Amino acid sequence: MIRTEHRDGVRVLHMEFGSANALSPRVADAIIAALEGNGPPSVLTGEGQVFSAGLNLIELAPFDRGQMAAFVERFSVLMARVLTTRFPLVAAVNGHAVAGGCVLAMACDQRVGTAGPYKIGMNEMAIGLTLPAIVTEILRGKLTAEHARTVILGGALYTPTEALPVGLLDELADDAEQALDRACEIARGLGRSQAEFSAMKGSLVAPITERFQQTHEALDYRFIESWFGETATRMRAEAVARLQDKARP
Repeated sequence: MIRTEHRDGVRVLHMEFGSANALSPRVADAIIAALEGNGPPSVLTGEGQVFSAGLNLIELAPFDRGQMAAFVERFSVLMARVLTTRFPLVAAVNGHAVAGGCVLAMACDQRVGTAGPYKIGMNEMAIGLTLPAIVTEILRGKLTAEHARTVILGGALYTPTEALPVGLLDELADDAEQALDRACEIARGLGRSQAEFSAMKGSLVAPITERFQQTHEALDYRFIESWFGETATRMRAEAVARLQDKARP
């Protein structure tokens, strides 16, 4: 599920969950477990042409409101864990990073993207969804106010080149291997004074976690209501049908 590689003092966590690294309860649990404790400087990356395609719609399709609420809570724990690791965590965004996959990368300390025909962004508004509180607060904390409004309300997906000036990526490499090399270099540099890094990072992300505590009940409730709304339900069913057709031999 997660393959670990070590590169000159940097731990590389390769997400290899299949299904385009779509986020499900088991995937969330695996990433949370991999990020426990005081690890070395680390890089999170995907496989093939996908970093993460967002939520696993096929697995989540049969969930009722109670099950979906439990998943949103676990999803929030995942994103908070990524956001608050006491060690440097850099995303090597090797390909597509959509919706939940985009915010997974945004929760990391820095993001190195890969040039190519990939899509990055938050498309929830385009499919009739609001955003959970943890997603809203990470985007609001990591992007400028103008770019946060554009990314959240526009519901657009960007190419890597377009994502760079918006703030969804910090750097762009020519290919996935170069992105991984550069992400390792950044993580290694951030980890030179790890105790000091941890202290300063805690201060920087504190406003995000504090706002999450204030907004999570209302925003998470609104997200679940939108998830079961008419527009999102119809579009999700259409997406699940397309995914199942692709999976058939």
